[in-house]
This record gives sequence, C-alpha cells and structure tokens, in this order.
Amino acid sequence: MAVRYELVTTDPTGARAGILHTRRGSFPTPMFMPVATHAAFRHLGSEEVKETGASILLANTYHLMLRPGAEVFKRFGGIHPFMQWDGGILTDSGGFQIFSLPEDRLITEKGAHFRSFHDNSRQLLSPESSIAMQQAINSDIMMVLDVCIDSRTDEAGTREAMERTHRWAVRSLAAKTKHDTGQALFGIVQGGVHPNLRDESAAFLTKLPFDGFAIGGLAVGETKAERETMTARATASLPVDKPRYLMGVGTPTDLIEAVLRGVDMFDCIIPTKMAQQGYAYTFQGLVRITRTVYRLDDAPLDAECDCYVCKRYTRGYLQHLMRGKHHLGSRMLSVHNVRHYQKLMARIRAGILSGTYEQVARELKAAIATPKDLKEEAGAREVTLKEVG
Repeated sequence: MAVRYELVTTDPTGARAGILHTRRGSFPTPMFMPVATHAAFRHLGSEEVKETGASILLANTYHLMLRPGAEVFKRFGGIHPFMQWDGGILTDSGGFQIFSLPEDRLITEKGAHFRSFHDNSRQLLSPESSIAMQQAINSDIMMVLDVCIDSRTDEAGTREAMERTHRWAVRSLAAKTKHDTGQALFGIVQGGVHPNLRDESAAFLTKLPFDGFAIGGLAVGETKAERETMTARATASLPVDKPRYLMGVGTPTDLIEAVLRGVDMFDCIIPTKMAQQGYAYTFQGLVRITRTVYRLDDAPLDAECDCYVCKRYTRGYLQHLMRGKHHLGSRMLSVHNVRHYQKLMARIRAGILSGTYEQVARELKAAIATPKDLKEEAGAREVTLKEVG
C-alpha cells in the first residue's frame, strides 16, 4: 500500500495515537498539515515551516492546475523538488474550490466546468483530470474529486451530491489504477448534517480499496454541535486500520474536539490566515497583537513557545510591525502560529499515549481560549473561510 496506518493506542475517550507510514517517511498522528495552496506558504519559506516541526503539508490541485500547470511539475520531477520540500505532501482534489467559485460554473456528471480566474479560459475538472493533475504533481496522498455543497442543503440535494461523489470516487480509483504511480488515494465521506446519509456514504466508500478516508462537507455552514456530531458519526463507520482525515478544520478547539472523536489528520489555512489578520494562538489564549495594550509589552508572544519569534522578539515589537502593516509582522506571526499548532498536536498525542486525554483536552481548552477570545476567533474565522477559494 502507498500509505499504511499503524494504530499505537486508543485512549478511553476514543482518541487515537498512531503512525502514518508513507514513502516520504513515518509521521506521528494526530497530525496537522499546514496549507501551501500554490506550492508555497504566504510569507513563509519551506525551511521555516519545516523548523516548526510540520512533516506533511497540503497543496491545492485546483490552483496548481491553473498555474503553473502539469507541464511544469513534470519538468521539475514533481512538487517536492519544485518547492524544495522533503516531507510528505497531500493534495486536495479541487472540489472545495469549485464549490467556492462564483456563479460561472456548472457541475455535470462529467465534472466541473468553469472559467479560469487567470485568463478566463474554459476549464473542466473531472475525476480523471484531477487524478492526472495530482499524479503530475506527484503528491504522496491524493484525494478523489467530490461534490462539496453547503452543509445546510436539504436531504434531497445532499443525497444527489453524495451519490455523484460516490460515482466520481469509483472513477477516481479507476483513473489511478490505469496509471498507478505509487501514490495513495483517499475517499471522501459526504452526507452533510444528515446522519443516515453519513452512514450510507461511509458504508459505500469503505467497500472500495482506498488507502484512507476523509470526512468532507463540514466547516461549510453547519453549527459547531452539528460538526462534532457528524464527525463522530463518520469515524464510527470507518476502518480502525486506516487514517481518518477531517478536511478544512480548523481552530485549536476544533482539533481538540475532533481528536476526541477519533480523527487522525487535519488541515486548515487558519494558522497563517489569522496571522495575517494580527491574531496569534498561545497557550494563554488568543492574542490580537494589534491592540494598543501590547504597545509597551516587553514579554514574548508566548512564554511556552520555542519558535524563534518567541525566543527573540517582544509583543511590543510585533504590535509595531502589525500596526504598521509590515509584511515581516505577518511572517513572524505565521511562524509562531504554525509552530503552536505542532506543539498543540504533540500535547494532544502525549495525552492519548498516557491514557489521560480527557483531562488533557479539558485543560487545553481552558488554557487556549477565553470567552472574549472565542468571539474574536469566530469572527475572524468567518472572514478566513470566505477567502479560502
């Protein structure tokens, strides 16, 4: 198999600690994958991201198909040498970006028809072309093309999208098998907020020879309670011996809660996007560094953090950079936030390995956010998600 999941232990809560074995190495789970949408991180170099402890990153098939295109990746031998990253890389299929497009797009059984926002050329993203592009990129883990819809869609509309996702999943597997490059392929469980559809989707996909399974169609309009309920519903129907990936989620609190429900892998643009908006995640709560209260603050951003920003610079200096709209400020906050997420995942994993994750989760949630911080985070998160496409 292109990837192999080794379950190390399961906490009494159901949280899992494991090892994801890939052709690029073996990585501990639960894991968080920083997002390098265009084979690059905004404001950050690959070396800086590697120093945060990140082992696998996510790149975006939709954007890389439009620019620089398959020919470039074939010329350079894939995304790893192209962007000088020697860790793992997962590519999403482009389904969420199609969902995020304005009205000028059409979803048919063949695929998604749309116009490139670069040159207005007509494009088709199909299960087959998505796989072909991901093979050109040569990522370690590919995703099937799915139909992503607003999670508040009624049951009939959700079923239609889910069943098309299933048909596209079969076509994606066939395309991969026809020209197998040794990459892994994950299926995506859909079904919105309808429990019966989530069960049906998981039952259909787990009969197919996927290397792992993702939970899609969340963080697109549902409530926090609905997201947590559907996550638990999906993981309960997925194989114990394969990795479980919750797509596009989320905040530190989201991660803590999803791990409780048996999720192994995460990605989200929030750490870097929130940094651009002046927010820093710390183990003392969410910090909005642009606030005037930090102007004369000579303390580090987070005394518990070992990133170079926290070792060398003060909150006062970071406040100066962000108030002055200096790109260096966004870069430093991004370094810190990505490192914070890696430290958070390490603490989560340690709690699972010790069999005390329920207590660890409770302590982490209490430490990282106050009610005021959560309100600010929710507002910023809405802005963030609207800009994902």
